[in-house]
Amino acid sequence: MTPLTPAAFDRWMAAYGQASAADDPLASAQLFSQDASYHESPFTAPLVGRQAIYDYWAAGAQNLTDKSSTYEILAVRENLGIARWRSRFVVKASAAAVILDCIFVAEFDDAGLCCRFREWWHSRADDPTHEAIL
Repeated sequence: MTPLTPAAFDRWMAAYGQASAADDPLASAQLFSQDASYHESPFTAPLVGRQAIYDYWAAGAQNLTDKSSTYEILAVRENLGIARWRSRFVVKASAAAVILDCIFVAEFDDAGLCCRFREWWHSRADDPTHEAIL
């Protein structure tokens, strides 16, 4: 097993953010191994495989706009990276602005692709009276 470095995880997180902001589901999916599992919630079955991840991101590209995000690397150990992700976007159908505050746990294979991705998040409406998080 090739250990994950903080620099490699930082590059992966930056690419994840760029793909999201650019609404590029192909770039997003290519960050994951062919057989990756993507757990958007601990209460639902994971997406399995690069095609399922692509489909998920393609739906997001159709439904969300005005995306911005920041991240902070919290830990890197062996082949695992943990980061805090903060994101803001607008839901096209309702024009509602939403803020997410997330924790990502990403496990990587020897090729540097994410093979298991788990996220936990809280969301709220973006209310201008609250302090900005991004």
